[in-house]
Amino acid sequence: MYWRDEWPVMEDGSQYDGKELLRLVRGGKSPFAKVWNVENLIQEIEEKLVTQVTEILIINKGSNNYGFHLKTFNGPDLVARLARGDVSMPDFDGFPVEEQAAEAKFEAAVYELLRSEANIQTSRLLYYRMPRRNPGPRFATPQDLTGRRLFVFERAEGVNNVWEELNLDNQLAGMRAALFKYNPPLVFSTEFLHKRLFKFKPESFSVPVAPTREFWLHVFESKIKATIRNEGDMIGWESDNEVVGPVALMAKQSLLRALPHLLPPEDAQLSLYRLVLEHGDFGIHNTSITINTTGEPLITSLYDWETGSIAPALLSDPLVAVGPVDLVVEEVGGPSVTRLPESPTADDLEQYATWARHYIKILYENAPEYESVIKAGKDARHLWFTLRDWRGGNAEEFFGTLGAWTEKRLKEIMHGDSA
Repeated sequence: MYWRDEWPVMEDGSQYDGKELLRLVRGGKSPFAKVWNVENLIQEIEEKLVTQVTEILIINKGSNNYGFHLKTFNGPDLVARLARGDVSMPDFDGFPVEEQAAEAKFEAAVYELLRSEANIQTSRLLYYRMPRRNPGPRFATPQDLTGRRLFVFERAEGVNNVWEELNLDNQLAGMRAALFKYNPPLVFSTEFLHKRLFKFKPESFSVPVAPTREFWLHVFESKIKATIRNEGDMIGWESDNEVVGPVALMAKQSLLRALPHLLPPEDAQLSLYRLVLEHGDFGIHNTSITINTTGEPLITSLYDWETGSIAPALLSDPLVAVGPVDLVVEEVGGPSVTRLPESPTADDLEQYATWARHYIKILYENAPEYESVIKAGKDARHLWFTLRDWRGGNAEEFFGTLGAWTEKRLKEIMHGDSA
């Protein structure tokens, strides 16, 4: 089975270093010749952008995409992102073409939507196209690139994965606050909210998308019913080979009964259910960072919205990936750290905690409502993020634990304990 290309190996057995690609291609020694044609990529970019590619400075790989830094004749440098998986390849077993196309459409719409938002410095998209599966049987390696999604951007100055501790922390917090405060148009949210909802989800919503508690109560209810169906029905992924058992079914009943108590009432002072745009993978690995004239780090772009979504403000996730850890908030809004490296020292832990405290402090200074919204939505957030983080498997144990938490919280709420 195939879902993406392996990184090429050179004639001497070494891993290709990603350099001098154009020279290798023009000399008939493309490292990718067995799986795709680099000349086709260059030709498409040149035709669509009416330019001439003069050099490919570097190519690297992410989990799902190749990334190229291209120089052009009398034009800006470009960044091209080409999928590592071709949906027309024989025995393709990656994400279905329909999902990839929907994802590409959403991401392109986000770049267009945020193009004029100075405080959310998204990359400038110049051209994109969705993947298309070639009709007919698939017996041989495709001779074109139509089965791979493609994005081409004007390259922003800088590189990713730069971490300068507190200096950069301020900018990340400021950008995250700006994203939280941004109000996406309702027509945009109506088109994409359901499509970007994580699995498992209902086929559709029966009420219109709206920034209200009533709508999000419906979303929660629909989400739970789509995840835990009827007893004996499949639950989780097909490969899990699990069905809804009595414990999961009991948890479903507890969750549905508790929902009206777990979602806070609408508040005239707090926009709890205002729609917000979530990046989904916010961090230094998805930002371009350069050094300004005073020697300070400067964020020049935010990219890779592939895992983006639309959520109510009370479910907004301020997580940011920095260096070796993720900076997050606890259920009551305080700073915390996750994704710790193995065997951190006491000094390391104190350093991470300092980063988290500083990031959250600057975040709340830039978006004062954020902390209050998180605190008000702590029960809804616990439920939502628990469902989001489930990867399938052990359904009875997983939902048994969630059901027990729900019953405990419901009793506390009914007895007037908000802790």
